[in-house]
Amino acid sequence: MKFTKSLILFILCLLLASCSGEKEKAAKHDVLSFDPIQVDGLDSSLLSYKMTYSSEGEQAVAYVTLPKKAGAYHVNLSLHGGFPASKDLSHVQDMMGLTFDKNMLLYTSTPGMISLVPLYRGYGESDGTVPGLKGATLDTSHAIDALTAYLEKNETRKSTGKVFVSGTSLGGGVGLKLATMRDDIADVVAVSPYVGLDIVYPWLLDNRDKDIGFLEMFQEAYGAYDQNSEETKEESILVEKIDVPVLMVQGDADTHIDSHTVEVFYDRLKKENEHTTYKLIPDGDHGLTNKQQELNATITTWFHEQFQ
Repeated sequence: MKFTKSLILFILCLLLASCSGEKEKAAKHDVLSFDPIQVDGLDSSLLSYKMTYSSEGEQAVAYVTLPKKAGAYHVNLSLHGGFPASKDLSHVQDMMGLTFDKNMLLYTSTPGMISLVPLYRGYGESDGTVPGLKGATLDTSHAIDALTAYLEKNETRKSTGKVFVSGTSLGGGVGLKLATMRDDIADVVAVSPYVGLDIVYPWLLDNRDKDIGFLEMFQEAYGAYDQNSEETKEESILVEKIDVPVLMVQGDADTHIDSHTVEVFYDRLKKENEHTTYKLIPDGDHGLTNKQQELNATITTWFHEQFQ
């Protein structure tokens, strides 16, 4: 009888441990709230929401649009820029003319798709402090999982399981790193992309005359450059793990992300992935804000060549 009781207790412990593990796993990307919001000027076929979710123990915010009609839709993931290294800053409200609020949906939402605009920890209404590339990528991955699970459980609008990614600056790097981690990424469009610590840090050390403050940021966050450190590996992007179509668009007048660093990354990726395209736009600034028509035409042409 003692053996039986011991066995029962052992099985109960296993079950409790299993349940606890599931709860911990779910807590990484729980949806804490999914509230309707009004975004003036949004396409009439879409409804907009503010999603609060859990990411690495903090509450993060993402903005979402859903088509009004029930059905299965691809996810259009839009990734904003930010600091390329971790900083002790929280609730950063804007950067380089971009305000981190619901109006981001006006130029990122797409009729006929589910749109997702996550704010990494430390930006806008998201709690926590600004993370580096790895942290911002984890926040984004958790946002995808949170939205997918929420829609599956609560909505008549579902995800097809394909995520189309576009990102600018740090967001471009997040999109590229995301493609090394997830199987549901369909493509990556990276505009003026930050291409990882292993390329940018040593390049800045050799080109100090072109540094606008990033070198000091890296030194404060990561110390002296060490190509073999675990931190360098975590803050870099493994090109051999990217097997989806990639478009990188860069301006040659960009003073924030130098085109040479993007070209180094492109050369590495092209050797691993033939579905990689690079376009350098003369006189284009950071984010190609002064070359929007050419940027949009480049993306449209490339997308039709890849998916039509």
